[in-house]
Amino acid sequence: MSEEGSTFTRRTVYLLEAGKAVRIVTFGDSITAGFAVRKGFDHFWMWMLKEKYPKAEIALNNEGVCGDTSLDGLARLDWSVIDHAPDLVTVNFGINDMYMGIRLGEFKSNLIEIVEKILEGSGSGFGSGSGPEILLLSSEPLLTPRFDRIVLSYYQTLEDVAEEMGVGFVDVYGAWMRRVAEGVPLDSLILPGLDHPNEAGYKIIAEELMRFF
Repeated sequence: MSEEGSTFTRRTVYLLEAGKAVRIVTFGDSITAGFAVRKGFDHFWMWMLKEKYPKAEIALNNEGVCGDTSLDGLARLDWSVIDHAPDLVTVNFGINDMYMGIRLGEFKSNLIEIVEKILEGSGSGFGSGSGPEILLLSSEPLLTPRFDRIVLSYYQTLEDVAEEMGVGFVDVYGAWMRRVAEGVPLDSLILPGLDHPNEAGYKIIAEELMRFF
């Protein structure tokens, strides 16, 4: 994964290694926002990046909004993402799309439009001549088996769009399930009754992101 994954973050890694300024935007729903925890995945990820690249000047804007679907994300894309002129953007939608009844075809179209608009936006702040690098993230497993089965189709759509658009895919679901296979109880990673990660769950997301860096 590290060699293959780095193809999607090559420019950002170069800037980090060179000790330059890097701007990251995390864009998505409540999983990105860090609902009901003190430290979401952005906190752990920033700590890990700064530890690995101590000379880099890293700025991270968390643009997660609780309850957002991919359609809501499209509506605020300009000011939430493009106006920041980021070098790297993470995109994380899906669970709310499922609960709100947004069909897979529409979800896919929304994701494609989000990726296209980010790539066509203001581009990297370092004048690279191309848009920001992008990583699409799935989310965690859900405790309710029925919803967990349904949401997998949305996670698969994220992976399909990443492949079609030539951007990275971060398999958060797979990372969590590997921990479960190793004996970590799934409910020990989730806030009671909320189907959202606790801080231990968020740390897994950050660790999976670091495989691209």
